[in-house]
Amino acid sequence: MSAAKLVVGLVILVFLPGLAHAAASDSQRLEGRLPDNAPAISIDQPRGTVLDALSAVSKQAGWSLVVTAPEGATSRPLTIQVSRRPAAEVLQMVLEAGGLNASFADGVLRVRSDTGVTADWRDRRRERRRETSCGPGCVERRGRYGSERVVFGQSLSVGAEETISKAVAIGGSVTVAGHVRQDVVSIGGSVSLLPGAHVEGDAVAVGGTVSVDPGATLEGDNVGLGGTFPAMAGSAVRWAMGGRHGMRSIFGFASRLTRGVLVYVLALLIAVAFPGAVSRVKAYLAERPGIAALGGLAIILGFAPLCVLLAVTIIGIPLIPVAVLLLLTLLLFGFTVSAGWLGERMPFLHEKTAVKTVALGGVVLALVGLIPWIGTAVLLLAAAIAAGAALLSRFGRTAVVAV
Repeated sequence: MSAAKLVVGLVILVFLPGLAHAAASDSQRLEGRLPDNAPAISIDQPRGTVLDALSAVSKQAGWSLVVTAPEGATSRPLTIQVSRRPAAEVLQMVLEAGGLNASFADGVLRVRSDTGVTADWRDRRRERRRETSCGPGCVERRGRYGSERVVFGQSLSVGAEETISKAVAIGGSVTVAGHVRQDVVSIGGSVSLLPGAHVEGDAVAVGGTVSVDPGATLEGDNVGLGGTFPAMAGSAVRWAMGGRHGMRSIFGFASRLTRGVLVYVLALLIAVAFPGAVSRVKAYLAERPGIAALGGLAIILGFAPLCVLLAVTIIGIPLIPVAVLLLLTLLLFGFTVSAGWLGERMPFLHEKTAVKTVALGGVVLALVGLIPWIGTAVLLLAAAIAAGAALLSRFGRTAVVAV
């Protein structure tokens, strides 16, 4: 018996530190003791995040939840399916999956980050962001449930392994193969949900259709608002952003020449239809060029944020095509005013009527627009500055007071 006891003692001395370390490793993620009457937890989450699982645990247990961990850790994808397991066991699994620590006291579960694991996850998230970068014409921001992706003048695809909050394409279509937690919106295009896609919100196509393939899940409404007007707005956005054929097609000679002739003809029509307004805005531009330039800069820089704000709600989505056409109209009117301002300064023009000055100045601007790259920038700048003058003067309704 003494020899047997000696052997048992040696085994305990050898393995006890390892067992203690393992136990400490398992328990170090949770500080404090959970209530003995904590109910059994059941979670069926085929797709979701660590935060979703933590919310499910705290809700079923009746605890308050406070999370101070970085979003990179709590938004980590997590698939978990447990049935009637102890709350402590389920909580431990979720904390380990997210690399988190927690403490419990007075009915409040406080979750914080594990510095080492969180840093490692942040590095992997940065790498994944680089691999799935939107590219030019895309705005991506972090929301509560993941990234909110908005593209301009191009189509948007959500991969099968991606989980994002919202997908919006202005002037393009949206194809979803992954998981979108809120709405999918296309202005001037269509929405396609491929097999395996899961959209928790609505699928809206303004100027196109919504197709839901077998095996795709759409929890919200299927809204397809077809028509010529939204489709024209989408085409205008694609043309302005480079769209289908890329930026090179915009700066091709044939494209520049066609654009110049079209804009020139429309400017002449505006000068014929609204000669008084063109003259008054031209006077405002001559008197206050600095303020007009600031107004034009605000128009150009503020258009994209405006579209993003309108895309947040279903009510604002139909207004996006209207905003696109209003911007194009405002820039076209600005081109007309700039052409008239330039034509007035031509020394060989004797009778300076609104139509004649626009006709002469428009030829000069159209020729400048044929210059690759620089010509388009010059036309946009001239149109934007005059558009700022038109907007600030309310199309000539505000008189310029001479000092």
